[in-house]
Amino acid sequence: MNLKQIEAFVQVARTGSVSAAAGRLNATQPAISMRLKELERSIEADLFDRSLRTIRLTPVGLAFLDHAERIHAMTEEALAKFGAARAITGHIRLGVTETVALTWLPNLVGRINTRFPEVIVKLDVGLTEGVWNHLNHGDLEVALLPGPIGGPNLQCCSLGFVRYDWMASTRLNVPDRPLTPTDLAAWPIITLGRESNLHDVIEAWFRHHGARPRRIDVCNSLGVVASLTMAGLGIAMLPPIIFDSEQRLKTLETVPRLEELEFVAAYPRNMESPLIRFIVDMAQTVSTFDAAAQ
Repeated sequence: MNLKQIEAFVQVARTGSVSAAAGRLNATQPAISMRLKELERSIEADLFDRSLRTIRLTPVGLAFLDHAERIHAMTEEALAKFGAARAITGHIRLGVTETVALTWLPNLVGRINTRFPEVIVKLDVGLTEGVWNHLNHGDLEVALLPGPIGGPNLQCCSLGFVRYDWMASTRLNVPDRPLTPTDLAAWPIITLGRESNLHDVIEAWFRHHGARPRRIDVCNSLGVVASLTMAGLGIAMLPPIIFDSEQRLKTLETVPRLEELEFVAAYPRNMESPLIRFIVDMAQTVSTFDAAAQ
């Protein structure tokens, strides 16, 4: 029994796939399969039931997984703590929404690359629901997205709060006065699709104040939403942290204002490792979002 065999077993057990484990560990599928067979020979028991289409743990495998995960976590912790970060290899799959991607994500990835140069960061940029689904299905190790999200198997840490303001093109003849939801409902609304929690926030804001927009146009890119808004095709709720300096946009004064959105870093509890812990801690450090809602 050796650490590479333990690592292969843990990754196959977590992903349910030899190919997925091979991708995470930068190894070939035959190499992972060989490590599993050698591990099973060393403990003289089958760890996986291979009679089904999908790999499943045997009762022995389930019992062994707890020990293997502890060994794996302690090994990674020792490597990270005693300066052997280069010894940590493989892939880390990081899911983010566009507000993170357009602000401090490059700083975070740069620090991960510096601290763990042998780890490949795979980015999945999408709308809230898509990122959440990928995390929930085990396709991501860490997700940086708007909350609230939760579940018994998830650990979440706050990344701060983001303000969103209604904005319009400077060429659009929007009155320069405090505007109510009923006032704004008269204009075409441009926003992200229903897979984004921003879409839900906007709909709930209008509905709560008894207003109904005459038209809502959607797309799957915050940058495209901003471009359409600059072209005068409607008004949009955008984060000033990204678009405040854009001279083709003006911020509209609204009564009431929308509440700020909290962003979180989320990861499965059973996947916590020194690498994941470092990424979450560093995300909290480099985040440019407000530490507390105003």
